[in-house]
Amino acid sequence: MLGLHDRPRGSAHLLSEAELEGMVINTPVPFYDLSISCGYPKDTGDALPLYIIMPDEVVGYNDTFCARAIGDSMIDVGIMSGDLLVIEKVREYYSHDIVLAEIDGERLLKTYYIDESGDSWLVPANPNYPSIKLDGSKKVCFWGKLKHHLRNAPRQSMQSIVESINEAKEFLKQNIVVSEEFKKLVIRPGCANKVVARLHELMDEKMKPRDILMPIRAAMDSGAIRRPTWAEFISEFGSKRASKASLSDYTDTTKDKFSGDSQYQTMVEEFRQLIAC
Repeated sequence: MLGLHDRPRGSAHLLSEAELEGMVINTPVPFYDLSISCGYPKDTGDALPLYIIMPDEVVGYNDTFCARAIGDSMIDVGIMSGDLLVIEKVREYYSHDIVLAEIDGERLLKTYYIDESGDSWLVPANPNYPSIKLDGSKKVCFWGKLKHHLRNAPRQSMQSIVESINEAKEFLKQNIVVSEEFKKLVIRPGCANKVVARLHELMDEKMKPRDILMPIRAAMDSGAIRRPTWAEFISEFGSKRASKASLSDYTDTTKDKFSGDSQYQTMVEEFRQLIAC
């Protein structure tokens, strides 16, 4: 069975309840309360995002946002009206990618296709709708490609969490003194202040649990600190920075959460140098 990130181009993977079961719902994702046309283009206007919380296995590492589908022009690839679309922002698009495109200010979901002549098209997955040739006569831009779509996603509103994060930032600014409890985690006590201060700097302004907890895991894997308990973590960073489930998930050394991430590798080397004092 293909994994979440292994589906072939052009396929629209509907995440099932079985695949979602057991995932940690811990990552805030912008949700635009607008409908993405799967029929003829419809002007949706500008909309401010709300936030929903979803598993990081669904969201992935690139910038991602969600919106709703309407219409039936993509029904032959399994996309139904009302589905929650998980759109990934990417730098490059390839033939057969299902993309969110904007044509003269109107947004729609179609399959991007390059034919044998090199011409580009936006193609529906329903014979009742016409393909659209991208011939330069209209202003076109791509917002992202479809990563997944869901019907019964485990998600919850995050409007209040945004306020909590802002409160947490103010709390951290006012509580710079390193707690004695967290200092005990540092393997070399003489380096404790430097290590914990750097953790604060690396976490500052971060919102996603993965980004907030990456420095903790890097410090662990560098040998700078041991794995913190929930009580030890909140003694220094407060409970509003991450959830207990997120901390447990991202600091579990049996899980390779940051493989291949160059930013993470840089952090690991930095913490190694800090404890070489």
